[in-house]
Amino acid sequence: MMHWQAALSGIWQSPYLGLLLTLMSFQAGLVLFKRSGSKPWLHPVLVSAASLCAIILLTDLSYERYFESANFLNQILGPVIVALAIPLYENINLLKRYWFAFVVSNVVGGGVTIFMAVAIVYLGQGSDVSVNTMWTKSITTAIAIDLAPGIGGVAALAAALVMFTGVFGAMIAPSLLRLFRINHAAAQGTALGVCAHAVGTARALEMGSVQGAFAALSMCFMALLCALLLPFMLS
Repeated sequence: MMHWQAALSGIWQSPYLGLLLTLMSFQAGLVLFKRSGSKPWLHPVLVSAASLCAIILLTDLSYERYFESANFLNQILGPVIVALAIPLYENINLLKRYWFAFVVSNVVGGGVTIFMAVAIVYLGQGSDVSVNTMWTKSITTAIAIDLAPGIGGVAALAAALVMFTGVFGAMIAPSLLRLFRINHAAAQGTALGVCAHAVGTARALEMGSVQGAFAALSMCFMALLCALLLPFMLS
């Protein structure tokens, strides 16, 4: 018994505790997701995030220590994003064929979803900070947290909005695509990339290479477009 207690204590004090907890919680979420028949409310990202929050709130593990011990995952985000070029390369001919529809759908779809979200917060008498932060909801996290303070928002709130948007979008996207009979792979990927950015792109890659390619490109396109336009629009 003493050996098990010593082993558990050693793991809890490990400088890689956050990395271990993140991988274990995501793997548990993945198992639950598959065994449930891909129920949207058991999406691996949602399960992992909820379980990690519970651990931090219910134990003496601080967020600062968790983040520091899981920093390796944060460092490899760059190479992982670069790896999205693989499905883009594999589907370059389709991207060339649908380039005009792709640009129009990103500009119109992205514009509508952002303006609707901002309008809801504004009409709900949200603060100026909340309204300004909401403009970043359809940008991937890395850009949103840098852009938000420059347009009068809050980086932490922007990160939360982006994460919520991505997870919620990935959860309901399959049902909405079936409901509206959107069966075209390029359209499915574009919708996920525009509305649910990084998490949506991960979901699109599960659906297929074409969906993943268009989702990845949409995510990058929206991030670039918003990063260039929002500072001028809100200045």
